[in-house]
Amino acid sequence: MRKAALLLMICAPLAVMGQADQPKREASARVQAPSYSDMYCAGFITKQGFTAGNYLAGGAASPDQTQYFLNDVVFLDGSGYTEGARFSIIRPLRDPNASRGYKGETAAIAAAGQPYADLGRVRVTAIRGKIAIAVVEFSCAPMVPGDLVTPFAEKPPLAFRAKTAFERFPTASNGVTGRVVLAKDFDYLPAAGQKVYLNIGADKGVKVGDYFRAMRSYDPKKMDEVDKLSLTVPQSEETQVYSNSVPNSKYADFPRRAVAEMIIINVTPTSSTAMITYSLEEVALGDTVELEGGGGQ
Repeated sequence: MRKAALLLMICAPLAVMGQADQPKREASARVQAPSYSDMYCAGFITKQGFTAGNYLAGGAASPDQTQYFLNDVVFLDGSGYTEGARFSIIRPLRDPNASRGYKGETAAIAAAGQPYADLGRVRVTAIRGKIAIAVVEFSCAPMVPGDLVTPFAEKPPLAFRAKTAFERFPTASNGVTGRVVLAKDFDYLPAAGQKVYLNIGADKGVKVGDYFRAMRSYDPKKMDEVDKLSLTVPQSEETQVYSNSVPNSKYADFPRRAVAEMIIINVTPTSSTAMITYSLEEVALGDTVELEGGGGQ
């Protein structure tokens, strides 16, 4: 009995200390600065048209080789090429998945524009008749015949904040708001380090370097179908006197929660590309996003 009491006296302070030392998860955000590849391989959505007549036709090892990477020699068809000029290789995308991440996804993406993949950069070394000879200087993913060629443009410098507090339950914003309509590589649940596409762009004042947070509501009317399944499960304990006294409708009164933050790395007139810099949980397609520092009430 004396040993048990002594053990309790020793363990109790340790337990209290352990609770006191528990860090608040929202107090200090873990961040990841965008790399060169993050900036130039992120992809984008735009309504801007590209010349279909300018495309990658093949390479030095055609027809045996059909995928091209760093340092490969490729042949470009079309016009407007000059020796020494750099060009980006891009690809208009279609989603091969039959299922959709949220209701209205197809319409939401179409309203923002056409999704494109960034595949890399080439430099023209010579012109031979109708064909420009180029070398792959930077590669994000395999380039294949038929991929489009467009003039290369340097991206503006990015002011990245190294560390910041993450407010999990921020006040309501009256600033710029939008939605995550798609994720890079057609991912469903992107997290820190991954790229997402928003349905707001320069037309709404969005700029490279802006920070947005992904928000989610507890309101059952705004939950996706999977999350709604939890509402059907009993949440009371058999020892409770007043079990099941809280209706599901009460969730609508709960504060909205921030699940992630992201930085804008590319902007088009109707959309923007963002990199998730920190996430408490995965971002879901269809999540609401709002500009940080956009005001509150």
